[in-house]
Amino acid sequence: INVMNTAAKTWRECLARGVDQRKELAVVARRTPLASGCYIRPIALIQVERTGKDQRDGKHVHAEDVKDELVERHGVAVDQIAIKTSSQNDIEDMDLLDEGCRVEWIITKAALQEGWDCPYAYVLVSLNAGESKRAMTQLVGHVLRQPEARRTGAAALDESYVFCLKRSAGEVVKEVKNALEKEGYEGDYVSQRDDGSDRAMDEPHVA
Repeated sequence: INVMNTAAKTWRECLARGVDQRKELAVVARRTPLASGCYIRPIALIQVERTGKDQRDGKHVHAEDVKDELVERHGVAVDQIAIKTSSQNDIEDMDLLDEGCRVEWIITKAALQEGWDCPYAYVLVSLNAGESKRAMTQLVGHVLRQPEARRTGAAALDESYVFCLKRSAGEVVKEVKNALEKEGYEGDYVSQRDDGSDRAMDEPHVA
């Protein structure tokens, strides 16, 4: 897991980091013969602060704000974006693993915590800086699953990526470590990086 604290001053800048990462993964998935032999369409999860229709106040990051940003600034097609909340479920009855599916972005607050699985989810952009840590760490669990539960042979696609807004990467690493150990996850390391440094700091046996 690569946990990156972005020094971005706004949620839009943090989102842009996640956009760039998903694009890079998509290029790798298209151009690299994968040892697993499976099709992969990298998906990014975006955690927002508000989702309700009457909660778009301009002060909190709302699902519709993020959707508009993806479409208007980053050129993402509307049918590549899905919103999953308690009142809106764009991915209901959708097979996200199907090659004909176009969804590359799933916007949520906490609605993916239970009973949801998509091994194509590689990137988490957490724009919910001030609220539930538990919700964020549960979403991290969704980006840990490998397609067909095995390595792909492409280094970038054998890792997952978490971008945090205005939070210490070290703090997030500790939260992730504790949450995943409770879930029984075992692994080798978490790569931790804060903007302003080109050096990643590896911590052995973090999860």
